[in-house]
Amino acid sequence: MRYRSPQAQLSIILAYVLVLLGVSNVVSPSAFKLLEQNQPAISLYRTSWPGQLVVSVSGILGIIATNVAGPRCVLLFGSLAGIAYSTGLVVSQYKIDGKWYVALLVVEDIGHTILTVCLVTIMLTYPRERRKARVLAMFQFLVNLSLTLGQVLLRDPEAGKEAAWTRLAACCVALGIAPWVAPVSGVVRDSGVYVVAQGQEGLLQEIRGLGYCLWTRSMALVVPFMFCCPFLLGTLGITFPDYLSVLLYNGGSLCGVLVLGFLLDIGSSCRRTRGLYGFTVTSFMLVVCVVAMAVLNTEDKELRGLFYSAVVVNGMAVSCVFLFSGWVIGSLSNDVEVTARFVGVNMLVVPGLGSLAASACKAGAHWPLYVGAGLAALGSLGMLVVVWRISDTNTWELARVRPAGSVVDSEQTTTYYEQSSIAKIPL
Repeated sequence: MRYRSPQAQLSIILAYVLVLLGVSNVVSPSAFKLLEQNQPAISLYRTSWPGQLVVSVSGILGIIATNVAGPRCVLLFGSLAGIAYSTGLVVSQYKIDGKWYVALLVVEDIGHTILTVCLVTIMLTYPRERRKARVLAMFQFLVNLSLTLGQVLLRDPEAGKEAAWTRLAACCVALGIAPWVAPVSGVVRDSGVYVVAQGQEGLLQEIRGLGYCLWTRSMALVVPFMFCCPFLLGTLGITFPDYLSVLLYNGGSLCGVLVLGFLLDIGSSCRRTRGLYGFTVTSFMLVVCVVAMAVLNTEDKELRGLFYSAVVVNGMAVSCVFLFSGWVIGSLSNDVEVTARFVGVNMLVVPGLGSLAASACKAGAHWPLYVGAGLAALGSLGMLVVVWRISDTNTWELARVRPAGSVVDSEQTTTYYEQSSIAKIPL
């Protein structure tokens, strides 16, 4: 394989993210409105349990695809899924009847979920420990900012036609960028430099490794938190009745990324202290959401200001949960295969199940909110234990979480210069 410098590899990945996620997210709100008008089944899929179920199942597929097929194939599949969905958006302007639009949306969700597992894994594995929060925050900020710009700039329904064509063009460009990404799999630590080598994992080995990870102590402590937080946020019952509420939610998401990203990046020289800062901020946002919605549920009169405040804090809480959980996973492992398994399970599969359980609760009932608050409090104890055990020694607790007979030493110094690229991210 031809050697690529870290700067070149990082530039290629950033270009892919900017084109596929940046441009696509900017134009997606307007283009989706056009498709939703022609196909009401699309809206039903988005707001009901099938959408969350697809995300949960796709998280497992993302783990297998990242570790077995490799990021290059995942990026190609994500681009093809985007092209298929964008084609449906373009065709929808001609008002052609057919239920295949829902199938295209399912393919898009699968591709987007698999792509998310791959990109988050790369961003948590490439950089050094002090850069993980910064890189992940940059990625999340870009996604939230592009969605916000789409809501602000493309409010006119007539802009949906041009937006659909623009999204299709962006996905085609991303398809051309993906083959330039180097194959990525097992990461080995070599004198402070990450060596990214092509992996040898097979499907059965990956399934076995995933099952082995599920029985680890860290997984047992993190999973309850990642299930209870989305369940709690889903039981809040926050809706977006007007355009202002949507903007406030997106603005809260951006603020949450900036605040928590700053604390996790340069909040302290001690890694455990930064983790405790992140845990405190995330827990505080969740508590404020619960208190605000509890007050709104008990008051008969309309408290507009409190509702908008709850929407802002809800956006901050969602982004904080995602960023904080990613930082915790990145602080436990520098092994790309193990990281992919923890990212897929704890950031997509388990949260999807939590949201699915929340959607099954009785709409408008008060008891799910209090049950969710109690479960989130219990789940937070496990996450607090994990954060408290994080140290500055870089022991990489999860670097050896593999089936017997396939242990990889996190301090191994073997390099593979003929078939690998050095991925030391200069950020």
